[in-house]
Amino acid sequence: MRIHDGSLVFSATDLVNFLGCRHATYLDRRNLDEPMAVTQDDPMLVLLQQKGIEHERRYLQLLNAEGRGVVEIPGEGAVSHRVARTREAMTAGADVIYQGALLDGRWHGYADFLVRVNEPSALGAYRYEPVDTKLAHTAKPKHALQLYVYAKLLENVQGVMPHQMHVVLGDKDKLPATIRTSEVQYYFRMVLERFEAFVDHMPKSSNADPCNHCDQCRWRDRCEAEWESADHLSFVAQITRSQRRKLEAAGVATMAALATLDSRAKIGNIQVEALKRLVSQANLQVGKRTDGQNRFELLGTEAGRGFGRLPAPNAGDLFFDMEGDPLFDGGLEYLFGFLQRADGGEVFTPFWGHDREGEKQAFERAMDYIVARLTKYPEAYVYHYAQYEESALKRLAMIHGTREDQVDSLLRGEKLVDLYQVVREAIRVSEPGYSIKNLETFYMSARVGEVKSAATSVVVYEQWRQFGEARMLQEICDYNEADCRSTLLLRDWLLSLRPSSTPWFLGTSEEAPDPDKVAKRQEAERRAINTRDRLLIAPTSAHPYRELVGQLLEFHRREAKPAWWFMFKRQELAEDELVDDAECIGGVRRDPTTAVQSVKRSTVHTFTFPPQDFKLRVGDRPLRSATLEPAGEIVLLNEEAGKIALKIGPKATPLEDAFSLIPGGPIDTGVLREAVYRFAEAVIAGSGQYSAIESILR
Repeated sequence: MRIHDGSLVFSATDLVNFLGCRHATYLDRRNLDEPMAVTQDDPMLVLLQQKGIEHERRYLQLLNAEGRGVVEIPGEGAVSHRVARTREAMTAGADVIYQGALLDGRWHGYADFLVRVNEPSALGAYRYEPVDTKLAHTAKPKHALQLYVYAKLLENVQGVMPHQMHVVLGDKDKLPATIRTSEVQYYFRMVLERFEAFVDHMPKSSNADPCNHCDQCRWRDRCEAEWESADHLSFVAQITRSQRRKLEAAGVATMAALATLDSRAKIGNIQVEALKRLVSQANLQVGKRTDGQNRFELLGTEAGRGFGRLPAPNAGDLFFDMEGDPLFDGGLEYLFGFLQRADGGEVFTPFWGHDREGEKQAFERAMDYIVARLTKYPEAYVYHYAQYEESALKRLAMIHGTREDQVDSLLRGEKLVDLYQVVREAIRVSEPGYSIKNLETFYMSARVGEVKSAATSVVVYEQWRQFGEARMLQEICDYNEADCRSTLLLRDWLLSLRPSSTPWFLGTSEEAPDPDKVAKRQEAERRAINTRDRLLIAPTSAHPYRELVGQLLEFHRREAKPAWWFMFKRQELAEDELVDDAECIGGVRRDPTTAVQSVKRSTVHTFTFPPQDFKLRVGDRPLRSATLEPAGEIVLLNEEAGKIALKIGPKATPLEDAFSLIPGGPIDTGVLREAVYRFAEAVIAGSGQYSAIESILR
């Protein structure tokens, strides 16, 4: 948003900001009349900007290498001059225009690239389409919105709207994402009208509300200062935006007011237990704000939850933390760190990998290290904080097709202990958040060193990739070791709080496997190895194609694993978490006003459930979350009334009066897997039976 020749003009960024947060648009407009201090870009945002420029430059080099005639519009000078230069290049029919400037009435923009296509327009037998470069790995709505603004501006020059718009993504292996203008123009036209109407009739005042746009907003510091001054509800740890709105609608607008609220009050449709938690959380935080003293309280938990998730300490216990670089092409898990106690001290063991092959090798060494440790100490466990480490191990096993059985064994034996789960279910603390950095105030002195956050570690790692200074890697290593030590000390602190009557977590001792299942699995593994080996008995030039066929052999088995993992993870979730999970229906209760009905040999049971988002539909066959037993078929589902009817057969376990519903496991893909093997055998035989598939894969 800027003043040009005495008039207010807008950019695509203004439109994206408006959809992200109207208060940001309000401040942008006000800033033109009363300049205000803006938030300085943090190092991570600066790094992202640099990466974006590098990505853009790489694409420019690619276009030049292809022999395209690229006209670059200088970035200096008046807007009108840059617009004129761009129109001259379009009139001359340049193949590509880099950093083209466009202006029409109230809108202007600088497109990364304008690419000529052979379709008629007012310019002649050609027209231009906008192309933007983005670091993201998938095209997002905001990318399409930005391109649409450029397309509208192009229409003014060439007389016709571009048929297509393109996003060159950060994943170099992906082709540009193409968006048909006709598929988005009606919605985006409405967005433009809403934006202009808002700016033309700007409200006299506006209140900030925390949202997803805050992290990238230049007004972040200003808003945070206002929230702190107003004692905003967003400072209450783990409160949701929906809960804030319901509390504010009921006249509870500050953390102090929430702290004094009768927890038995009826606030919208906030569940009773959720409201009690919020009131208690606010009380703890207000107390610390008053006298500076840390506070915590122990929660009453069910068997197997909270402190019940803690195993007895063992000399072989490992404390695990990982570092990743999301800016590396496709993301990179470059450091696996482990801390253990030994000989009265601590031993830290890091495994590094700085490229895709290095990542694979580091993952393999890390998994071998865990397996060796647990073999030596069968009663030991691997501790981490939050889901990142477990999710990363699962993902790496599938991506690299290695150590899958070892990861499965860890999960089946429940050897990975997530201390965040213990904290969340066992205690409530006076901190404004539940990150491990927040909790350190209870058991650890303030950290020292240059790297003190995950975002900073990414910045330093990227700097190391550029400059190669050993001290930078050492700073990251020290940070990772501190995270591992923090995990150890957190475990010890939780043990000191654990009620002595709480049973120790014993994990899942793997039962003697079914001989038939073992034999089938071993036969499947032998078959896969044998087929892969035979695929690669071919000239070296054919190996990439045949390797791809070999990787497809077990695709369906790998693809099914996340569904199984999610199913078992949901078995551990509390009811309120299942209510928040859009894949589930949490808090199902038997409806006492509706009798059980008989349908042939089956029975239909009616239940109620609280308001929530869900994806289950009539005809689905969900499971009961606690037991993973079938819950029957959904035959009625009324979201507005909060009612669901389940039809269950005579041999099924009777339905309880209270439970939650989760999706079932993945579908049986046996037929599909056999089809892939059938194709692989045809490739090996050279029969040419599936020539179309061969052409695609080649």
